[in-house]
Amino acid sequence: MTTLDPRAGTHFTGKIFVTPHALDRAVEYFGIDRGKAPMHVMDLLRKASLIDANVLGEDGNSARLYAYKRTAFVVALHEDTVITMYPREDSPITVRESVAKALTTVLRAAQRKETREIKRLELRRAELTVERAECALRKLKTASIKVARQMDGRIAEIDGEIAAINAEIFEVRREKTTLAKGIAAYV
Repeated sequence: MTTLDPRAGTHFTGKIFVTPHALDRAVEYFGIDRGKAPMHVMDLLRKASLIDANVLGEDGNSARLYAYKRTAFVVALHEDTVITMYPREDSPITVRESVAKALTTVLRAAQRKETREIKRLELRRAELTVERAECALRKLKTASIKVARQMDGRIAEIDGEIAAINAEIFEVRREKTTLAKGIAAYV
């Protein structure tokens, strides 16, 4: 499933015909053995996303455009026939700029969220560290066994809270890192 096509991978359930031209392109562009090319093309097309239901081909005829993993498939308008296919590693500058702008916006928002959350968590961790030190000091100063036990209990609670905060900081950083690594696929 993709953002552009929620039905990706479900468009072709029946027979698919692959023209000799499309087979030639599979051999030329992807180094597929001619005998294996029809099945290879069909397998990829079955996973593809619909990009546009009516594009103009180089011959002036209307067709459907599908894509899967940077491979474009031009399919006949009213039949499940692959007319041609080709790798698509580049796109027009307007598309690249728009995608880059959108990705930059998403990344900057994630960076701001990471900074905000880490600051909040580090502030809470610092407050707990101060409280822990106060408890340790109170424990050292007291002669009461009851107070010393209470301080030991509170110190243990604080240590647990600090461990949870550390895990949460790690999770916040991991979330932003996962997003950044995903963006790398579009660069």
